[in-house]
Amino acid sequence: MDDKEIALSYKDVVLRVSDVNILKGSCYLNDQIIDFYFAYLSSCYNADANDILLVPPSTSYWFANCQDRQSLVKDFVKPLKFSSKKLILFTVNDNEDLSAAESGTHWSLLVYDRNQNCFLHFDSLRGMHRYHALRLYKAVKGFVGTASESSSEDGAETMKMKAVGSAAAPFFKEGKTPQQTNGFDCGLYVIALAEAICRWHSCERDRDDGDWLSDVEREVNASLETTMRSEVLKLIEDLRKQ
Repeated sequence: MDDKEIALSYKDVVLRVSDVNILKGSCYLNDQIIDFYFAYLSSCYNADANDILLVPPSTSYWFANCQDRQSLVKDFVKPLKFSSKKLILFTVNDNEDLSAAESGTHWSLLVYDRNQNCFLHFDSLRGMHRYHALRLYKAVKGFVGTASESSSEDGAETMKMKAVGSAAAPFFKEGKTPQQTNGFDCGLYVIALAEAICRWHSCERDRDDGDWLSDVEREVNASLETTMRSEVLKLIEDLRKQ
């Protein structure tokens, strides 16, 4: 089978055979695999209705590298409706070569939590990505707001978000993150963390005092290094059969 042959088209994401093969060995996950899994989580947990946004890796990367062009960022943020989301998940990548979009050597996850008015950074190689996470944080922190009103697409329904209680800018802090035991599974930690957060939010979204951090700590650990690649491969195969 040709590596460039399409293995799966899911939502707006196209996976080629070469992308799927990444999951079969000890390889660094690329943008496409993470983009696919984010799209799957968004659909599976009805993210739009549940006030949670999973930002595609390419979009997060663009934000991080356009922090000095805030007018462009503002135009790009508008359709994503940051200010109407309770949780926003961004990927962080250390690629600094803008001409090679899928380069880089490490992934981590940056999560904006409106209830805490905070960006939390989850890095499975502690300290490896702080600079890059701060770069992304600085690029988007001014666009998330602290409280807002948003309307449904047909204008028939208006939803008021809970105010944080202060107009202060959101702050940044490192989150407690399980540490990978090898040099290539960072992407697996990113999608596992994202899934744990989506699962918690799907169940607990009506509670104001819920602690999703404890769920992340309980559910995500180094065991995923031996199980998650095969789980994602099976998911892709199941979706191909539908």
